[in-house]
Amino acid sequence: GSPLMRGAAGAVRVLLGQEDAHAFGDRVASWVDGATDPGSRAALTARLSGLLTAAGPLLEAAAPALEPLLTRVSELPDRAFLDRLPALRGGFDTLSPAARDRLLVSVEQRLGTARVTDTHGVDPAALAAWTRADLTARDTLRSLGLLPAPAPAGAGDTATPQPPTGTSPTDATPGAAGTEDHRLAPADRWRLLLGRRTDRLPAAAAPLATALDELYGSGRGEGSRGDLTGRGTGGGRQAPYPGVREWSEELAALFGPGIREEVLAAAAASGRRDVLAELDADAVRPSVDLLRTVLRHAGGLPEARLAALRPLVRRLVDALTRQLATRLRPALHGTALPRPSRRPGGGLDLPRTLRANLAAARRAPDGTVRVIPERPVFRTRARRSADWRLILVTDVSGSMEASTVWAALTASVLAGVPTLSTHFLAFSTEVIDLTGHVDDPLSLLLEVSVGGGTHIAAGLRHARELVTVPSRTLVVVVSDFEEGYPLGGLLAEVRALVSAGCHVLGCASLDDTGRPRYSTGVAGQLVAAGMPVAALSPLELARWVGEKIA
Repeated sequence: GSPLMRGAAGAVRVLLGQEDAHAFGDRVASWVDGATDPGSRAALTARLSGLLTAAGPLLEAAAPALEPLLTRVSELPDRAFLDRLPALRGGFDTLSPAARDRLLVSVEQRLGTARVTDTHGVDPAALAAWTRADLTARDTLRSLGLLPAPAPAGAGDTATPQPPTGTSPTDATPGAAGTEDHRLAPADRWRLLLGRRTDRLPAAAAPLATALDELYGSGRGEGSRGDLTGRGTGGGRQAPYPGVREWSEELAALFGPGIREEVLAAAAASGRRDVLAELDADAVRPSVDLLRTVLRHAGGLPEARLAALRPLVRRLVDALTRQLATRLRPALHGTALPRPSRRPGGGLDLPRTLRANLAAARRAPDGTVRVIPERPVFRTRARRSADWRLILVTDVSGSMEASTVWAALTASVLAGVPTLSTHFLAFSTEVIDLTGHVDDPLSLLLEVSVGGGTHIAAGLRHARELVTVPSRTLVVVVSDFEEGYPLGGLLAEVRALVSAGCHVLGCASLDDTGRPRYSTGVAGQLVAAGMPVAALSPLELARWVGEKIA
């Protein structure tokens, strides 16, 4: 399963009594240990999100499940903790603010943190009397020499050193200089990763909380609007960031450039378009979510501003296309058969070259026979006119954004198969032939404009005009099959393609989580008309294409 499902499944196994809570707690701590690169840190966020979605109160109620994570967060050096802090905060952001408050109370109890400001409703006059009695007792014990030795500097929750005079909070941030120390107290670490009670943080750690709050805010659900009757979380006095550039610079100073890119990418994926200009194209982690956000933003920009985003889009598209090609090409291996040719361009076909040049054979004085290759024969690919044609008819209506990106990337990979001539038709209520851009996925994605209604019949009608050899033509429709026009026209186009001998296939659209989302009623009628409909991943689609043209 995905990291999200792994985290949820582990929590469910504990709830069902199929796994010991302490063993699961050790595994959760190992997730933190393994979060050493962008991919593993993203997986840590997803696993924590799955765990807390399936069983939010588990860490709060089951002490054995929390103890290993508590120990790991406390023992990590400052630099290692700061590297993992945005990922941890992203995972725990799944909980509501009130649930994070309750978890923080449980953590503080296990850490033995004294909460001297929590009076539990005791009368202030009684507290003053108790305080005077405590001070009198302390003076008496000191005069008798019975007071214990003072705790060493740095021990306890409140002993976190303050930044020296003349330094800014950013300069004094723990771990900013790469030192492997423990200047961040355990309770302060949990306040940072839970995003609660940040008003109690020392001055050196407060900028960390402010930088993360800029992305995650207060959270969603219970307690997100504040608690007017409770003790509150403290409003804080930090100045807001004037703009995204200042925030980006602060992230780089606090966490380092690599973590900065991950935080900005998470902000972009969550819908913040103002951070796109700050993303480093060479350092950002490619993902379909980030690519869709960039393309959505780029659609309304003038060319002058679009030029600044092109390196980022190019980097994302190239990386995702390489990842997809690694999975697709093995499914298509062997479909491009070599044919002999006199035109250089492939490897030398030695047996055919010898047979074609036997007349030029010469016997040397020592008796050996040499062949002078006057007419070499090379191996080359078959001509496209005799090979297969793939027509991808892709729905780009408003509900098809996720599937459109995958369809465009898949088309670009399939366009590199020598025995396959790939066409790309994008349709909503109109049809646009983007075959000229299919070799360049960046250009193809920038040309696709998602939005509008759905007219599948028009897309199939245009595809039928491209058919020259029906028995060697594949027509693949990627859509949610929510036809906006009379269904009779769509069924007639499907029957016409099938009766002509074309190989047709309907691919149901996939949402952001990979689940199929389509009209089952319309799909059933298309199946009856001769078009199979299936929810296929790009790899499964490539396998279907490979089976047809093999």
